[in-house]
Amino acid sequence: MIELSQQGRLAQAQTSSPPHTGDDATSRVNPALNASFKKLIGIKVRFVAPVLGLSCVFILGTALLLGFDRPLMAEKIAGAFNIGYLLVVLMYCLSWAAAAWYVHVANRRFDAQAERAILEACTEAQS
Repeated sequence: MIELSQQGRLAQAQTSSPPHTGDDATSRVNPALNASFKKLIGIKVRFVAPVLGLSCVFILGTALLLGFDRPLMAEKIAGAFNIGYLLVVLMYCLSWAAAAWYVHVANRRFDAQAERAILEACTEAQS
């Protein structure tokens, strides 16, 4: 919800600013070409890709086991609790753990690198 409301403000700010023409338009700095921004994207990809890949493998593996090896999934662990239920519970736990880990890494590494990228982009734009 916050993002949607911020996008509305961003759209209003963009429409209220005068269009860039002439020499000013060619001298604008593209923050995506900034070295700090590229480093931020690299850090995010190195974190997100393995976590997402492992999550997809675990979820797909669980689904395949549920579909193709029902006797194994039906083996009882305790009472009515079987291996299939255990894998589903583990899936939820791993999803929450991955989300908490992402928030931790984002607060420590992504935000710090984003600030550096913003400062570098502002410095380049002023010069």
